[in-house]
Amino acid sequence: MLTSFTVPICAAQSTSAAAAPESLPWPTREAVLVEEIKVGPWALRGVGGLGLGWEAADIADAAAVAEMLDGQKVRFEDEGSIVVRMPEGTLSSTARIAGKPVAAYKFLSADAREDGVVQLQRTWFVLYAPRDTDEEAAVSGVVLLLPGMFGTPEPVIDSLVGMLRDRGWHVLRMLTHSSRFTEKAGYTLDPEGDLEGVAGAIADELGDRAVECALAVEAVGGYIAKTRPDIPIATRIALGMSGGGMVLPTIVAREPGAYSAAVFIGAGCDFAAIGMESNYADWIDAVRIGWKGEAEGSTASEAADRFTELYRQAATFDSYNTAPRMADLPTLMLHGSTDKAVPAALGELLWQRLGEPERWSAPVGHEMLFMAFVPSKTTDLLDWMEEALK
Repeated sequence: MLTSFTVPICAAQSTSAAAAPESLPWPTREAVLVEEIKVGPWALRGVGGLGLGWEAADIADAAAVAEMLDGQKVRFEDEGSIVVRMPEGTLSSTARIAGKPVAAYKFLSADAREDGVVQLQRTWFVLYAPRDTDEEAAVSGVVLLLPGMFGTPEPVIDSLVGMLRDRGWHVLRMLTHSSRFTEKAGYTLDPEGDLEGVAGAIADELGDRAVECALAVEAVGGYIAKTRPDIPIATRIALGMSGGGMVLPTIVAREPGAYSAAVFIGAGCDFAAIGMESNYADWIDAVRIGWKGEAEGSTASEAADRFTELYRQAATFDSYNTAPRMADLPTLMLHGSTDKAVPAALGELLWQRLGEPERWSAPVGHEMLFMAFVPSKTTDLLDWMEEALK
C-alpha cells in the first residue's frame, strides 16, 4: 500500500547519527511531505506559467501542501521548471538495463516567498534493490545516484545502476533535480552599480536550488529509514554526475556523517561561473547572468574578478563553500580536462576545494567523459566504491 509521510520541518530528519546541520544557516520550508507513489515508466515534462503543462496530479500535489498550511494558496512552479510524469506502462529499452525499481517517491515542499506567496517544489526518486545472483553480495549499502541536468545521461546511468545492483547495492536514484532547479531567472551585472547586492541575490537564488535537492534527499532517506528497515540506508555512498555532482557537497553537508564516501563525475563548483561559462547554457536556459554595457580590457576583468569574489563570499550553499566540509570523506573524482559543459577549470577548482582527493583524469570533453571514459573505468569505479566501505 502506498503511503505518505509528513516530515518534521526541523533539521532532526537526518538519518545520520552525527550532529544535525545547524552549523549552516539552512533556509526553511513552510511544509514538507514525502509520498510513496506507484512505480511506472517516467518522463520529464516542462511546465510553467499560465497553466502550461499542468495535470490533475499537479492539482493534487498543491492541494496536499495547502492542507498542511490550513488552506493557504500554493503557487505552482514557473517557466523553465521540470516535473516527472510516471504513468502506467513498460520501461524504456535503456531503463530495462537498470531493471524495475522496487519503489518510487515524491518529495513536496512549500517555500514562503517575500511576497507572501507559498511556492510548490517537487523532487522524484526511485529505489532499486540488489539483483538476485548466485554469488554472495560483496557489499550491503545504498548508492545515492544524482544525475546530470534533466536526468542525463540516461543510458550511462541505467547501465551503472544495473552493475551496482549486480554487485549487491541498493540504489536511490534522483530522477532529475528539484522542479524549480531550472526555473528561469535573469540578473544584470553593472560594474558601476550595486554589484555586491546582485551577487548576494544570485547566491541566494542558486544556493536555494541546491538546498532543495539536499532537503529532498534527506527527507526521502528518512522516509525509507522509517518504512523500509530492510534497506541499509545508514550505509551510503553519494555519486553525482555533472549537475548532480555540483550539488553533491551541499547534500552531504545537510547530513554530516551520513555518507561513507563520494564520487564526482564531470562536476564543478561556483554555480554562477558554470552558468555563465558553460557551453550548455543555452540548452539548460535557466538562470541567466549578463553584464550591462560593453566594458573592455582591465575594467571588464576587474569587474568580473570583483563579482566572482563577492559571489563566492555570499554563496554559502554553493559547492565552492560546502565542498571543504567533505575534506575527511573518502572521495574520487573523474574529470575531463577539456570539459566545456562544466568548465574544466571549475572542475579543477572543485577538486582543490575538496582537498585534492584521488582523481582519474582524461583529455576529453563532457560528452566523451561519460560516453567513453566512464564506461572504460566502471569496473575500477565499482571496486573503489566497495573498498571505500571497508
